[in-house]
Amino acid sequence: MTVLADTSVWVDFLKVGASGPAAELATLLRDRQMVLCGQVVAELLAGTQPQQRDGLWTLLSGLPWLELRARAWRRVGELAGDARRSGFNLPLTDVQIAVMALENEAELWSRDAHFAQIGTLVAGLVRFQPRQAGA
Repeated sequence: MTVLADTSVWVDFLKVGASGPAAELATLLRDRQMVLCGQVVAELLAGTQPQQRDGLWTLLSGLPWLELRARAWRRVGELAGDARRSGFNLPLTDVQIAVMALENEAELWSRDAHFAQIGTLVAGLVRFQPRQAGA
């Protein structure tokens, strides 16, 4: 199993650690089941104080990263267009993250409602369900 955690999960983990709602992230990291993507890292760095960015970058850059290939970008555009026509106003970064999970057969961990909306538009988006209560 490979899990791609969205920014919302990482924020919880970085704020509260292994005792908070994203506690299972520590296990996934230990078991080498966690992957990252540039969109999540960029969002995390954008919300981090400048003096803490180097430390965060060091932590995150050691993890395996997923990338979108050319045909996946087409899928991002088509899915974003389908979402708009269905009445969903989705951030393009969320569409990119969802396609990243789909293309790499990774489970997506997020509490962001946008991903539930994306799941209604595309088959195969598997949502990671943490075992800890409240996560």
